[in-house]
Amino acid sequence: MKPLNLLRRLIFPGLLVVFTLFLATPNSATAQAGTAAQVLAEINGVRSANGLAPLVENIYLNIAAQTQADYIAATGIGSHIGEGGSTSADRALAAGYGEGATVWVTENWARGPGLTAYECVYNMWVPSTDHLNNILTTWHNEFGAGVALDSNGFTVYVAVFGHTSGSVVVQPTIDPNAPTTTQAPYIQPVTTSTPNPDGSVIHVVQPGQSLWAIVDAYGIAMADLLALNGLTEDDAIFPDQELIIVAASIQETVPPTDTPEVEEPTPTLTPTPAPTKTPAATQVTMTPEPTEAERSNFLVNIFSGDSLWIGIGLVVVSLFGIALLLFTSSRLK
Repeated sequence: MKPLNLLRRLIFPGLLVVFTLFLATPNSATAQAGTAAQVLAEINGVRSANGLAPLVENIYLNIAAQTQADYIAATGIGSHIGEGGSTSADRALAAGYGEGATVWVTENWARGPGLTAYECVYNMWVPSTDHLNNILTTWHNEFGAGVALDSNGFTVYVAVFGHTSGSVVVQPTIDPNAPTTTQAPYIQPVTTSTPNPDGSVIHVVQPGQSLWAIVDAYGIAMADLLALNGLTEDDAIFPDQELIIVAASIQETVPPTDTPEVEEPTPTLTPTPAPTKTPAATQVTMTPEPTEAERSNFLVNIFSGDSLWIGIGLVVVSLFGIALLLFTSSRLK
């Protein structure tokens, strides 16, 4: 066989294998519904809601919890008994917890399809007295968690609580004379808030709520919630704490400061006095007495100018009167 033909026969199957691996279904473990950190955060959320200090995460208890989660996922056997009949304390010691000291360990486990960390803690562990006692422990001070996905797509959660002989566990101080108080509810559903006029959404934390429960209710990313509020996943939240869910998007218009209007005085109009009317004096035309000169010139005035005919008329009338008088007198004799 020629070398060239042999090379072709080897290359084709090799490419086929590479192509098949490229299209192969990814590992189902990447589809798990929650993480160990989420479980621990939910547990500390329940403790905070009930006035208890948070437990401290321990890497060796994480390993012990993950070992049992992997065992349950692989065998399908849900139990506190692990591989080879080991107990939770055996697995903690095998992981290196305590470094030779005496250890005390308890354990919670749960399994379900599409089970989230919030649902695991609040729907499966909190309603159970034994599991809740582990969560609200005042005996242990450390914890760890593990998560695995089985062949059926069920998510397995395991939480391990413990303390060692060398650790100091702070017990809560209870005053027997203190008034009796009602314990905060372990489970408080998250009621979403309505947006404010500026577009922001503020959530007021209620007893029993946790960061993951709030994230699930509002449908936002945990990273966004933490960034908006300056928190980390390890931070505890407290009742009546205000969390920013959505930042303000509309800047409120601040009304300008009202400048008081100075009322201008109404101008006083000084009435212009009406001019005093001087009553017109009744003019009495008095006929002046004729002077001597005027009398002497009477006849001249009558027989001059436009009065000439008047003067002639007067003479004629006078003469006619005298003639009539003379005639009458002569008849009477």
